[in-house]
This record gives sequence, structure tokens and C-alpha cells, in this order.
Amino acid sequence: MRALPRIPTTAQLRSLEAEWIKKCGHNWGQVLMEIAGRAAAHAAFEMWAEEPGHVAVMCGSGNNGGDGLVVARFLRLWGAPVSVYVVTADGGDVKMKTEESTANKTIAESLGIEISPLPEDLTLSLMNSTLIIDALLGTGLDRQVEGQYRVAIEAINRSGVPVLAVDLPSGINSDTGHTMGVSVRADRTITFGYLKPGLLQHPGASLAGEISVIDIGLPDIDAPDVVNLTTGDFVRGALPPRPENSNKGTFGSVLTIAGSACYFGAAILSSETALRTGAGLSTLAAPKTLVPHLPAKEVIYKLLPETDEISISSEAVKVLKPEIPKVSAVILGPGLSQNDDTVKFVQQILPVIAESGKGCIVDADGLNSISQDTSEFPKSAGNFVLTPHPKELSRLMQKSVEDIQKDRIASVKEAADKFGCAVVLKGSRTVVASEDGTVFINPTGNSGMATAGAGDVLSGIIGGLLAQGMKPFEAAVAGVYIHGVAGDIAAAELGETGIIAGDIAQAVPLAINEIERGEVSALEMQLNGEESFAAS
Repeated sequence: MRALPRIPTTAQLRSLEAEWIKKCGHNWGQVLMEIAGRAAAHAAFEMWAEEPGHVAVMCGSGNNGGDGLVVARFLRLWGAPVSVYVVTADGGDVKMKTEESTANKTIAESLGIEISPLPEDLTLSLMNSTLIIDALLGTGLDRQVEGQYRVAIEAINRSGVPVLAVDLPSGINSDTGHTMGVSVRADRTITFGYLKPGLLQHPGASLAGEISVIDIGLPDIDAPDVVNLTTGDFVRGALPPRPENSNKGTFGSVLTIAGSACYFGAAILSSETALRTGAGLSTLAAPKTLVPHLPAKEVIYKLLPETDEISISSEAVKVLKPEIPKVSAVILGPGLSQNDDTVKFVQQILPVIAESGKGCIVDADGLNSISQDTSEFPKSAGNFVLTPHPKELSRLMQKSVEDIQKDRIASVKEAADKFGCAVVLKGSRTVVASEDGTVFINPTGNSGMATAGAGDVLSGIIGGLLAQGMKPFEAAVAGVYIHGVAGDIAAAELGETGIIAGDIAQAVPLAINEIERGEVSALEMQLNGEESFAAS
């Protein structure tokens, strides 16, 4: 099994680099820049060879610019015509700010490489190139891009010329992926040592193009709170076994508590998907008037007391209290509605589930009910998985959606700490956090999955994995990955535009089969330096 790709924050990475340079000696910083720049130069030469012409290397005055100068030097040595443009404070003489970048400027000049400030006709100069190297701004950018840096980035984007970004596209916050006013749109990004969180969270993920991670000789990072990228290897290793000598009891039973007059489709999607994920038995507990109108399929139905609006009544607590200890896992929330008495039911059933110790995923209106009074959420909640989208998490955390999205990793970690359980922040590149601060970013899925009911399918997948004995956090991480693969399979067959939740649900067994066969996501293939495969 390949090691999980680790994704340190800027502070963690800088601390690691500083300690390594201190240990290896003063000149090791220069060695790291040489290794990084040469690797980026190889990628640049590959791109240049596709359309030979002039290469414009755009440099800042710091170490990212120093990397760019190394790239320029090797390209010149390998026969590519190169010019270097360096952002200066006042348009005056080019001066680099670090010892390493200054040394590489001297070396480049000795080879006759033209190094100059930004010309007034920068956009035109760039349009006359066939490749641009973006080495303007590296990691750690924490303020809006202004002045000559903004001019340079806007000129790069206007040029229409292919761009290779060095470490990450300039203007992207390396920890959050947010654009700091303006950012480079790259065709390819060569990043050094480790992945950066900002390359896997939007909009940074959309601006990085194809990503390659270059080993520059840094040691392993062992900080306990380093973010991880979910991989097919990890999920395959976590999936529960399917012994030949088995029966439906071997694979557990799921109780889905869901549905109301207007939202019974959500309940059906969740309870059926639990079976498609491998659970041996699935029971849907729904309002009693609703049940006769539900399809006669493999799911077992349990009639519950209801409100006048045909939603689950708080009286249902008495009915379900003796049933919950008998099942393996619980799904709570899809399509419940926000009827006042149904909200009361959710708040009263949560302690019952917590006391049972059964794995439980809470989604949709279950989350909305919790948000009305978070103090009612059980203090001992390690058996729960919460799966909010940004709006639902904003209610749970009493923050704006903008604040949640500003730093999705920090937001989900804060929520997992607050509620003491695994939390899944849904969306493109879904983030999953455990109560102890472990975080996984998911690489699978596509925009076609932004469709009604997709979250109910995810609930069913995680519920099905919980029923088969997976621990809540592992079930959440694996469930999100499987959900994305199923969506990718549906998109490969139908196209992204017309996918509906039922298509994703039907593809779940195929997704599990692909994972068990060793196939992985397109992003993992890219990072491993292999050709991406199209799910089929």
C-alpha cells in the first residue's frame, strides 16, 4: 500500500524545512532550491518541446523567484531561449531578497540570461512567448496581491500562453486555496516536497491545472494534525471483508429514520443505498401514513407515529427506543422536515442512539434540528458522523457560509472538536475531520453530483459501512470516496449534466468493485505520475 499523501500547512512545512536546513548545514537551502528548480525545469522543457519558442520566466524577489531563476538557467543550458522578468518595488534595478535567490541571479547573468524589471508592454511581451513560468509568489501569501505583482499576474492571464506554476499558482493562499485578490491560471503546477492544502481546495484546485509533487529531499513529516489525501489504497484496506461463509446477519442491519409527506424520496435513496453498499438488512422507519405509498422493494418498513403534517412525531421515540439496540447502525435525518414536533423527536432520539453506541450518521433535517439547540447534542458522541453542506454547517456553528468556506479545513476541524465526532463538510473536494483533529481531503467526484438527493445517497453509503462494522471516522472517509467514484462512473456513462441521485446509487456497487480491483482516482494517477483512467 502506498503511503498516504500528506498535506502540511505552510507553517508546518516551513518549520520542517528550517529544521532540516539547520541540521544539514547553512548551504542546504541552496541545495533544496537547486533540486526544486531543476525538477521544475524538466517539466518546463517538456511543455516547451511541444511548442518550441521563447520562454518568459516571471520571478518574484524571494525564494520562489530563486526557483524560477534555476528553471531559467537549465532551460538556457538545454537550448530554450529564455527571458526573466522580476517584480521590483519601484521598477528600478533587479534585487533579490534572499541569499539563495541572489546567488542564482548571479549564476543566470553569467550565462547571459536577460534579467529585467517588468516592461511597460508586459502583456505583449508575454504573448510573444510560447511558455510562461510563474515563479512570482510562493507559499504563505496572507494578504491581497497588489502593485506590480498584480500587474504581472493579470498580464499572464491575459496572454493566453500556457503556464507552468512553480510550487503553486501565484496569488493562491497555500493553506485555504482562496484567491488573494487575483491569481494565476496555470496549466500545470510543480509543487515541492509535499502537496499544499490550497492546491486541493477551490478555487486553488481549479487554477492549478495538472499537479505534480517533486521529492526534493525533505524528511517525512510526522505532525499529528497533518492533513491527508484519501486514496484508493486506503479505502480498499479499510473496506470490511466479505467472507464466503456468511448470511445477511454477517453484514449488519441499518435502521434509517427518515421521510415525511413531501420528502420520502430521500428516505428511499438512503435506505436502498445502504444495501447497495453491502449491508445485509435495511429497515426504513417512516411516518405511518406514508409507508403504504412507498415502493415494495428490498427495504423493510416500520410504521411510526406521525404529526398532522405527516412527519415523524416525538411519540416515535417510545417505538424506536427498544429497536435501536437491535440494529448495527442508524441513519437519521433525510427528508424529516422541520416540523416542530419532528425537531423535538430528533433532539430526544439522539441521546438514545448515543447511549446505544451504534454508529449513526446524521444528515439533512437531522442536522437542522440539532442546529436549533446544539446544547442538546450528546456530550459523548464518538459513534456519530455529521454530514453537513456549508449552509448546514453555518447553522451548526453559527457562522456565515462565507466564513465556513473561507477555510474549509479549519471549519470542519472546529466542528469535529465542538461536537466530539466525525464531521463531513460536503462539496467539491469534501473534507472529513475526526474529533482528534485528523483530516482527509477527498479527490473523487464531479460537478454532476451537485444534484438533489446526492447527499442522501452518501448517507446510505456511510450507514451501510457502519453496519458492516467500520468505525465512524473510517466509514466517513471511505464513504465519501466511494460516493465520488460512483459519481464519476455515472458521469463517464451519462455525462455530468444529466446525472441524478439514483444514477449515483446504482453505481455504488461498481464503485466498490473498482476500488477493490485497485483502480484509483484521476488525481491519484496524476500525482503518481501515471496516466489517468476514465471510470467506466
